[in-house]
Amino acid sequence: MISEKSKFELRHVLYCDLLGFSKYSKSEFFEAARCFRLFKQLDELIADASRHIADDELNEVSGRKYDYIVKPEVIYCSDSLVISTPATNIDAMWLFEAAARIQNGICAHGFLLRGSIVTGNLYHSGNTIFGPAIVDAVAKDKSGGAPVIVIDEDSLKYFCLANSDEDEEIVKIRKHQLVAEDDYDAPYIDPFWISKIAANQTAINFETRINLDYWRALIETGLKNRSANILGKYTWMANRFNKVICNKASNIKPIVLPQPI
Repeated sequence: MISEKSKFELRHVLYCDLLGFSKYSKSEFFEAARCFRLFKQLDELIADASRHIADDELNEVSGRKYDYIVKPEVIYCSDSLVISTPATNIDAMWLFEAAARIQNGICAHGFLLRGSIVTGNLYHSGNTIFGPAIVDAVAKDKSGGAPVIVIDEDSLKYFCLANSDEDEEIVKIRKHQLVAEDDYDAPYIDPFWISKIAANQTAINFETRINLDYWRALIETGLKNRSANILGKYTWMANRFNKVICNKASNIKPIVLPQPI
């Protein structure tokens, strides 16, 4: 519904498709309970990424209220997810990490994500959303490329804004962690943003090991698909997994790619 508190303004937009979810919804294997678990985890992932949203929450270090509160708008519709925020540097950093957390969490449910982050004019209040920004975001996703969340040039500029040497160092660290610029023709959210750091350590904690097992199971299952289009997506993801996760200090074994037919 239209809200007088919301306005048509410049916003960051994350648009994602759960690849294969529509086909699954019409298959004989469809389970509503599985969908409830998936969307409940989406709620939890967004809530976790939004842990500083509560206006009355205090900073654990200073004991004071946060100077800036990220307040995203969120909507799910079947296999699509949209999150938007005002177009600020802090919101861009929050949205990039939220995208990474969502992509990483959804793999445990057996789905890849593909989408985009753009910045443009938009109205978004509850279930009502319109404007050129969402049109651009959907168009980028419909390009049919690799199963990644691509980042628009303007959104990346907001992410990289820095007003001090300290800010520049924070941006440098966060960009290295969240943004990948190799293996594709545009910057994108690195699907292995957390795991790639752990891969350089000789000992991997239990949570990271479980996450890597989810990724491996999802990718290896996808590599068995005989559709050339679907196989191409999982092949890309397997190559990325092998490049950034395997043959590191942790000695994680690479995913074996199928022989060309």
